[in-house]
Parts: sequence; structure tokens; C-alpha cells
Amino acid sequence: IQSVIDHVLQLAAEAGATIRDGMAEAMIKHLPESTVRRLGIFAHGEENVKVHRDEPVFDGQFSNRCYREAVKQAFTHFSEKAINQGRFDPTMDEILTEQWARIIMHLPYAFQAKRMFPDVFRHDRQHLKEWEAIEEEIGPAPLESDFENEADWDKSMDSYRRAISKTESFKQFVEDRIEKGQRASSLIGNQYTGSIFLALMSTFEADYEENAKIGESVFGLCGYGSGAKAKVFEAEVQPTWRQIASRWNLFERLEGRIAIDKLTYEALHKGLATESVVTPKGEFALVDVG
Repeated sequence: IQSVIDHVLQLAAEAGATIRDGMAEAMIKHLPESTVRRLGIFAHGEENVKVHRDEPVFDGQFSNRCYREAVKQAFTHFSEKAINQGRFDPTMDEILTEQWARIIMHLPYAFQAKRMFPDVFRHDRQHLKEWEAIEEEIGPAPLESDFENEADWDKSMDSYRRAISKTESFKQFVEDRIEKGQRASSLIGNQYTGSIFLALMSTFEADYEENAKIGESVFGLCGYGSGAKAKVFEAEVQPTWRQIASRWNLFERLEGRIAIDKLTYEALHKGLATESVVTPKGEFALVDVG
């Protein structure tokens, strides 16, 4: 309540009102006897007031950790389900992340996938000789039992993930399977629920331009939601993929974008703009519901 009153008085002062010293303290002291206590934010009678916000409050490190853990769990569940359904035999078949010609990820920012994938990369290889060679290079993963608290172990694991990401094996893996999906995202930014589709388009168009042979190959895909929920699934590329990708001209269209200034951006973001930045062409809109 102190904070709310302080802000109200600051606003009043900015509006030109004269605020004497000690006003906030006097208001708080008088509040129990005031009729205002029955109104609005003071009606609950609690010492602290919780202010609701429609906009999300973003904590980058916590968000990254949620993304990483959700993706790892989803991949683990996918692997278990694939084994149970006979889709995958870990004793005979090539590991899943090597079976997938491309890996399409939800990208809240362009390079999130390669930063968050070391855990899955390690999980899928830790029983192979390939991983033995990586361990010879960077050492074994830290054991939680060797640390007095979880925070120290998390910090050590973050360092270990960075070490994995710098190995030639991981960098080649990213180059072969993830990098093409990042190209459009690096030009656009966060598409939220659309980002996995943008990564898919980016990959197909890059492979089309490079005349890659990916027909009938299998892609692994990973979607993620801010509620810390991920889904891993796979898809088979159809022989007609070139016919579809050839129509997009994604990167050509991105080159034709128009830069806008900060004021225009804010007007669009807040819904205050009354006219289109560019003349609408070939578009449609819902204008009425009968």
C-alpha cells in the first residue's frame, strides 16, 4: 500500500499539485478510519497490494531453463514411445537425432535451438563411442551428488553445455540439421506459435536453393509453449516437396520489407495506428459477423 500511495503522490506532483512532506505516512495512518478503505485496491484490508498485468513478465535465464528442460523431457518421452511402438530399436538402429535429416525447432530467438540442444545431443549419444571421444575432450558431465546445493550444480551444468556446444562434433551436427531453420528467424525474430513453421519454411527453401536430396527423409520437430510444455514429433518429407517450396520465395519477399521508425512501431503494437504502413494488396479481412 505504501508503494501505491507513493506512486499516486508522485503522479499528483507531476501534475502540478503541492505535496507536503509526510503526506504518504499520514494517509496510511488515516486509512483504517477512512471510507476509502472499502473501495478499490484498499478494500481487501491486506498490507500488500498485488497489481495484475496483462503483459508477461520476462525472465530470460529462467525461460531458457524451462525451454531446455521441457525439450529434453519431450525428447525422452518420444524415444520411449518410439521403442514401445517398435518404431525404434536402440540396440540395432541408428540414434534418432542421426536418423532425422533436419531438426525443426521452435525459435523464440534465432539461435535458441543450438544453445538449448546440447542436453538432447548428449542424452542421445552417451552410450556411443562418439560420446567417449567427446568426454576425452571436455571431461564427464558434473554429478549432482558432488555439489552441496542444486544452484551450484546447475551452474556447473551450464558450463558443461557450453563446452559441448564448442566441440566440432556438435557444431557439425548443428550445421547439418539445425542451421537452415535459423536463417529466416534471424531476419524476422520471434513468431511465437508460428516460429516452428517459419523454421520449417526456412529449411525447405534453403534446401531447395541448394538442390538438396531430402525427399522421403525424416525430419524431427519440436514445438514449445511458454507454459513450459514441449512436444517432439517427426514427419516424412514427401517427394513433391520441391514443387511446394518453389512457390514461397520466402527470402526474396523478406528482402522487400520496409523499415519503420520507433513511433510507427509503437502505434502498431498498441493498436493506435489507423492506416496501413503499406498499401494493402491481395489481402483479405473479416469485416463483419452476421
